[in-house]
Formats: sequence, C-alpha cells, structure tokens
Amino acid sequence: MRAFGAIVKLTYRHAIRSHIFQLLAGLLVFCVLFIPTTVGGGTASEFIKVSLLYSFWAVSIVLALSSIWLGCFAMTHDVDSYQLHMVVCKPVSRTTIWLAKWTGVNLINIVLLIFSTLAIYCIIQYRFSTEDFTPEERNKIRNEVMTGRRVFMPKKPDYNALTRQNIRNKIERLKAQGAQVDTSAAGQEKIYNEARMEVVSQDSEVKPGIRKTWVFENLPSNLQKPIFLRYRTYVSKVSSEDQRMTRMLWFIGIPQLSAQANDNVFTNQKKAAYDIMLYPLAQNPEQLMSGQFHEKMLRPDWKMVTPDNTIVVATVNFDDAKATQFFQPKDGPKLLIEVCGFFGNYAKAVLIIILELLILSGFACAFGGCMSMPTAIFVEVAYLLFGSFSVYMTNQSYLNGAADQIGLFVAKLLLIVVIPLQAFEHTNALAGGELIEWSLIWNLFWYYFLCRAVPLLLLGIYFYRRRELGLVIRK
Repeated sequence: MRAFGAIVKLTYRHAIRSHIFQLLAGLLVFCVLFIPTTVGGGTASEFIKVSLLYSFWAVSIVLALSSIWLGCFAMTHDVDSYQLHMVVCKPVSRTTIWLAKWTGVNLINIVLLIFSTLAIYCIIQYRFSTEDFTPEERNKIRNEVMTGRRVFMPKKPDYNALTRQNIRNKIERLKAQGAQVDTSAAGQEKIYNEARMEVVSQDSEVKPGIRKTWVFENLPSNLQKPIFLRYRTYVSKVSSEDQRMTRMLWFIGIPQLSAQANDNVFTNQKKAAYDIMLYPLAQNPEQLMSGQFHEKMLRPDWKMVTPDNTIVVATVNFDDAKATQFFQPKDGPKLLIEVCGFFGNYAKAVLIIILELLILSGFACAFGGCMSMPTAIFVEVAYLLFGSFSVYMTNQSYLNGAADQIGLFVAKLLLIVVIPLQAFEHTNALAGGELIEWSLIWNLFWYYFLCRAVPLLLLGIYFYRRRELGLVIRK
C-alpha cells in the first residue's frame, strides 16, 4: 500500500504541472463562476433552468476532457521520460502502478467535480433567493426545476399490430385500383417502413376538434401530492420554427362506480367496475404558445387514480386556424410526481458524472499504457465517436436503401461493445425537475461499467504488463 500511495501522489504532482491540465482547470473555474451568474432564460423558471443546464453541462464536458488527457498523460509520461524504467525494477507490480495512476487521475477529477458542482448549487440557490421573483414564479421554480419528480409516460399502442393492419388496408386499396404490389424483399421492407411511419405520425397528431386520450399506468394508489401534467405541442409541423399561439382544452378522467343490476355499491367496488368521466381543466379552451413546455397541476383530492392504478387525460384541439397539433413521444404528455428534493436529485446527477469520469479515465489509462500519447487520445476519441454515431444511426425512424440498412446493422454491432456518451447525459432531466432513479444509476454501473468498461480495462492492464519498455526510445 505504501508503493500504491506514493504512485498516486506522483500522479497528482505530474498532473498539476501539466499545462493542458492547468488550462482545463482555469476553464473549469470560468465555467463555475461565469455561467451560473450570467446565463439565464426569459421567464423566471427558464432563468434558473438554463443557468443550471449550461453550467452543469459545461463542467461535465471540461472534466471529461480532463479525464482523457490526464489518463493518457499519466500512463505515457513516465514511459517517455524513462522514469517508469526505474520503478519496475523495484518490487512493485505493473498492475499496482496502473491502478495507482488510474486512482490518482480519478481523485483529481472527482475532487474538482465535487467542488465545482457544490459551487454551482450554492450559486443557483443564491440567485433563487436574491432575484426579484414573484411568489407565483418562485412556486413554479420549486415545482418545475428545483425538485425531483418521478416521470410516468402514457401507454403506447401496439405499433406493430397497427402497422400490419395499415399494410393490409394499403394492399387492398392497391388491388382494388388494379395496381401491382411489389412483392420483392426490398419492396416489402419499403412498404413496412412507410406504413410504420404513417402509424407513428397518426398517433402523434391531434386533428382540429378531435379528442385525443392518453392512459397512464402504475400510478400510486395512495396519492398525497399533486400531479403535474407536462406537455409540449407543435402546430402544423414538428419543428421549433414558425410556431405560434394555439388553443386547446385539457380533460382529466375521474373514475365513478358503474351501476349494475342486482349489485350494490360494495360489490361493484370489489369488481372494480367503473366508468371514466372526463372533466375539463378550464372553462374555455386555453391559449398557449406552441413549441414550448407547459404544465398543469392535478390536485390529489380529485381522486383521479382508478382502482387499477391508472389515470386518463385527454385534450381537444381548438386551434383558431384549424391546424393539426402534434405531440412528440419524448415531449409528453407525461405525469410527474415529486419524490425527493432538489439536492438529492442533484447529487444523483453528480454520481452519474463520476461514473462517466471513471470510465473515461480508465479507457485513457488502458490506451495510454500500450500506445503513445497522441495515438491513445485518437483511439479513445474515435471510440467515443463510434458510440455517439451508433446511437444516432439506431434512432433513425426511416431508412432508405441498402446503405442505410448496412449502416444500421453495423451500428447495432458497435453498440454491443462501445459505450455511448449519451447514456450518461441526464442534465436535461435534472434541469427539468425529473427524478433520476437509482435503478438508472445501477443500470449504468452494471451495463456500461462492469460489463463493458471493466473487460477493456483488464485488457489494458494485460498489455501494460506485457509492454517491453526497452523498445521505448525517445530522441
């Protein structure tokens, strides 16, 4: 343990002397002090949300770069300067050296992360307490940003069954018109993709004057806190451009026991026989800005949770221009229930960043232990880019041609071994007051750290142990 601690201290000293690390540390201080105090949005809630979002995102990016640089620097500096040659001749294994350097790099970055995020948290709290917000605005910030709310998404329809039915109807129409149906593999695949896109598009749109209903499952039966209905609608097209004011009216479903012949109220309640009665949340259609998030509070004393723990909400499109409204699946509508405070949710987001830094620094040490520094940095950046591009490719809803199909197949293969950085990006959830679940953190730890990162780290240690230091010659 004495040798392990000594190598950790040496790693720390070498990192502090690195000019690139000093530059990144200075940039980190700038992000912590400048962004939270100057950046803000339009409304009061956006003012705090944007400040938190940008500052937390900037700190995570800077420390990710620091992890990559320091990991490669720590593993290659001692080799290039021939200092490692003097260490390995002592009774210290290379595994101990590798683990000590990885620990030293992580200690630096984790300490910087904790101090940075604590500073951001204090600055956000200070701005919240000192800004001239109205009581309504402060209450909105507490409910929408500075909280941790569990998210419930609506039940999705069976897109596959609807797609098959859509294809059958399309084929029947073509045959009725006397048109030929393309029975080749490529033609059938094209028909399926077009039919599925049509089904998904129809499910996300609300025609003028038409009621759209969503069902949310697995809600708590003993509801004590208010539920917030969060949504964002688009008008005419799903795009942030050219959005305008529109009108809509929301309804909440209240379960009522249905009367059955020869049955009393207690029998009906035991059978869970009930009807859903929709009640409007406003007297008239409300005007709102499309393309922006909006929230409505649903009071627990409304008794909206059904006996099978579901909630039904609906909306009617009252757009003045009779235009179609669109709801993206990721934008809601969704239900949110407060579970924990802002600090607890904030600490979980910091824990996810720590896990990300552990993986990035581990990869840097693995590549730096068997490659030169420029090559190690290039390989790790390429590894991360492969993961990001693979996620982008697999999320494409429409594929056209054999090239796209081959790209999708390669992307799925890459996602078996690479780690996409998008999996650790939950800053938007934090800034939106959405709860970061412990199950999410465990899945990230198990699926990405233990199952994917650890085997690569062990492989890096193996190559580091097998590396012939006598072949390293720097002129």
